[in-house]
Amino acid sequence: MIENITHYISELFQDAAKSDTELILLAILIVVAVIIIDATSMMSKRLQSKTGIAPDAKAIGIDGFDTLPVKDYISDIQGIAGRPDAVIVEEGNLIPVERKPLSKKLRDRHVAQLLIYMRLIEEFEGKKPPYGYLILGEKCRRVKVKNSDEKQKWLQTKLDEMREILNDNAEPIPSPFKPKCKRCSFKEQCSDAIL
Repeated sequence: MIENITHYISELFQDAAKSDTELILLAILIVVAVIIIDATSMMSKRLQSKTGIAPDAKAIGIDGFDTLPVKDYISDIQGIAGRPDAVIVEEGNLIPVERKPLSKKLRDRHVAQLLIYMRLIEEFEGKKPPYGYLILGEKCRRVKVKNSDEKQKWLQTKLDEMREILNDNAEPIPSPFKPKCKRCSFKEQCSDAIL
């Protein structure tokens, strides 16, 4: 592509002596437009490959983009809410995508968050997503999380435990983790904190 453009530009300069000034400016404008379009296309392909999402997937919502806003899903029925980083369409299914750029490992909390998005999409859009994607770390490792009945039962157990704690019917069970404890705003009051 670059070679073709270079060849075209050299031909333009050779014909410049014979051509009208307006025609020369028009030709230069066209060449610049082609270069910009080509560079934009290459950058777009590079960014898409970084996401780990299939090239034929169609994005219908991306958090932070005014042209493709993602819905805020708020369910009074289930008592949960959330907004995925993106929602794409693959094989006719709405698929939530959650990006965790600082996480190198798949964590239960990431899976739970994605499962909540799948529940919300099912409630509001009327069709159960068969899976969702977690995009992890700087290298954008894609993890496909299936939306199975077993995973949804596990999620429901976690949600029930959280509700019991919120309603003061149960005590939270601490799971100290030194990096998290260091940043926790309750570390001074917590007897289980690892400092």
